Amino acid sequence: MKKIIVIGSSNVDMVMKTSHLPAPGETILGGEFLMNQGGKGANQAVAVRRMGGNLIFMAKLGNDILGRQSLEYFENEGIDTRYLTLTENAASGVALISVDSQAENSIIVASGANMLLNEQDVDRITEEMEEGDILLMQLEIPLQTVVYAAKKAFEKGVKMVLNPAPACNLPQELFPYLYMITPNAIEAEMLAGIPQAVLVYVGRDVVSFCLERVARISHRNGQPALSEHAQVVHAVAEHDNILVRDMYACIFNREVYFFKFFP
Repeated sequence: MKKIIVIGSSNVDMVMKTSHLPAPGETILGGEFLMNQGGKGANQAVAVRRMGGNLIFMAKLGNDILGRQSLEYFENEGIDTRYLTLTENAASGVALISVDSQAENSIIVASGANMLLNEQDVDRITEEMEEGDILLMQLEIPLQTVVYAAKKAFEKGVKMVLNPAPACNLPQELFPYLYMITPNAIEAEMLAGIPQAVLVYVGRDVVSFCLERVARISHRNGQPALSEHAQVVHAVAEHDNILVRDMYACIFNREVYFFKFFP
């Protein structure tokens, strides 16, 4: 079985449920409090493992109580922890999440040790890429690490799938190395300038799944050029869920051996 490699973040999510999200300066009484294992990288890794995927997971944790608890959690999930590093130079990543009664959420992330994951760490995993099929990444680690890992994966023939969150402007040098990109509406608009779009990047083309149309975009001279071909599609849900894209990426990549989605 080919390997699915996840390089990315590991956080402890501290979740507070509330009737509505507070306005600036507003104090409200919340409801249920939960503390869960999280981080977009960890979410993907756990999903791959639970689906029976042949997983390699790389992340950096603080050598603190949260980091050690996370390591124990991953071991209990049956995840190989060889590439999970405890560092003394930063605290473990933490996400403070508020979720209202309509499932809208606001998230603040203290990245901590995630931002110390670097090119030297990626070099430790390049041999695994020789037998790898898919690389899953996100943007909760340094962008230069993402670009470096994408380039290494591309050189090894590994397909890279990027969840471009948190949203930021991506460097042009990254795009040739991507097989697929899975932004939400806000991230898609930032990437392509198309309001309320959700993009899937395949090779050198971007297939844009908008709320009212599907359009193929090809990059010419570094600029996106929208084609005239479009068709009506329907949105599945109005709200972005915390785990939906992480799980979708894992489900797709667990099945990628059996289905060819893009001829």
